[in-house]
Amino acid sequence: MKQLGKVSHISNRSRVILKSDQTPGFGLPVFTNDNKKFGTVYDVFGPTKGQYISVKVFGKFSKDLENRIGETLFIPSKKIEKRGRRKRRNK
Repeated sequence: MKQLGKVSHISNRSRVILKSDQTPGFGLPVFTNDNKKFGTVYDVFGPTKGQYISVKVFGKFSKDLENRIGETLFIPSKKIEKRGRRKRRNK
C-alpha cells in the first residue's frame, strides 16, 4: 500500500478531504491502515503542489467521519486495471 494522505476535513456532502502530495487516478480504491476498503477517489483539486483529494466514502464508514480527521489513508501501490468492456481489435 502507498500512503495517499491525511484526512483534513469532511465536506458538506459527506466526502472525506485529504491533503496529499500525489495525484491518484479517479476511481482508485482507498483503504484504511488496517486494509479495509474505505471508498474511492472522487476528485482532485487545489494547487499542483499539495493538492486535495476528495474520497467518496462507502456506506458502512459514513457514520463516524468526524473521528477520522488526522487518519492516514492509502491507495494500492500497483496500478489497478479498471474492468470494463474491451475494445475490439480490427483484423
